Formats: sequence, C-alpha cells, structure tokens
Amino acid sequence: MTTKIETADLAGAGEKLLAHSKSAKFTARRGLVVELYPFIYGASARMSAPAISQFLANEQGIRLSSVTINKAIKDPATNWNLFFDLIEPAARTFSKSAGTSMGKLLFAKQYFFNSPENRIVDAAVKLLVREEVAKAAGILRTKWFNIDWEIRLKARPFLEHRLREKGR
Repeated sequence: MTTKIETADLAGAGEKLLAHSKSAKFTARRGLVVELYPFIYGASARMSAPAISQFLANEQGIRLSSVTINKAIKDPATNWNLFFDLIEPAARTFSKSAGTSMGKLLFAKQYFFNSPENRIVDAAVKLLVREEVAKAAGILRTKWFNIDWEIRLKARPFLEHRLREKGR
C-alpha cells in the first residue's frame, strides 16, 4: 500500500530533517576512508570488508560501513591517489629540501627515526630546518612512514604513474 505524500509534506519533512541535523551530534566523516585506506587495503588481504567494519566499530569506535570499505578496496587506483593528495604537499616540500625526488623519498624503506626516544633529535631538527620542512616531515612520518613497508610497495605502481604524469 502506498501513501500519497503532498509536496508541502515533503518540504516540511525536509525542513525538519535539516533542523535536526543542525542540532544533532556531528557524525559525517567523509575523508575517513581515504585516511584509513592504506590500513584497510593491508587488512583486506586477510579480512573481509564486514570484518574490517566490525573491528573498527568495536575496537576503535569508528563507524565505517562494510559497503564503503568494499568500494574502497575494489578501486585501489582512485583511493591511493586520494590518499596521495593528503601527503603530496608534504612530500614535495620535504623532497625539495632534502634534494631528492619524491619517488626516492616515498619508497625508501625507512626515512625517519620511529623511536619515541628521539625527542632530542626531533628538537634539534626543528631548530635547524625551516618550519614548513619540519611540518612536512611530521606529516610524512605519521601518514606515510608508519604504513607497513609491504603495503607502501603495493602502492608504488599507482603513485609512480601519477608522479610520471606530473613530471616529478
């Protein structure tokens, strides 16, 4: 049985929805799948999209549907490139300062120290380099070099193609 809904009723429902969205807790996290993509990609080798979704919800309090995860897994070229959009400015800044190509920088097995005991080294580096280079190093350390080496290598064909297209 279908109910005939008047246009005025729809406008009223739409207004109520919009008003509710303004007072409700903010839940939209559109870039979340992009930021987590390298880890989702890595986990997908051993886990299904529903299992990844369930783990993120239960263990991390992150709600990401299995449908969204599955779409991301099935389109690695798009998602690696979207992820690269997040780190490319930092990679460009740091590689220019270091006098190396972004490709060599990004695919070095380890470029930064990962140990928490390196606070003194970090402080010294911040004093010796420009602020934007230090920020770029921080972004690369937290968003790129904390990804497993094997996963970064799997990203290489997608990112190298993009770097070649841009002539870098």
